[in-house]
Amino acid sequence: MKFLLNTVAMAVALWIATLLPLDLAVTGGEAEWWQRVLVFLAIGAVIVLLNMIVKPIVSLLALPITILTLGLFALVINWFILWLTAWISEQVDFVNLTVGGFWQTLLAALVISIASAIMGAVLGSRRD
Repeated sequence: MKFLLNTVAMAVALWIATLLPLDLAVTGGEAEWWQRVLVFLAIGAVIVLLNMIVKPIVSLLALPITILTLGLFALVINWFILWLTAWISEQVDFVNLTVGGFWQTLLAALVISIASAIMGAVLGSRRD
């Protein structure tokens, strides 16, 4: 249940980030509105899975750099997760996440992090 709530929160955060001029685009499922929702949920699920599996490993390996930059390197880790999601979505035919340059994607990762934290608090998915 927690995974589903996190996926919904991430999908809404991703949708909010695509509304902003951040050179972030989600393609696929343009035929019907419910297909579009499923596309955002699929990408949200990929991001949540990467946050559960890859992000702890990368965060542990980058701990010295994160300490040196007083935690700002965590934004670069979030950028990497977003970039990795875009790469994974290119391997699938029905959904595609397109990211722009480094700085715009870094800002998009910040927006997604803030929006998913707010949505997680509203939905109650961040509680243990």
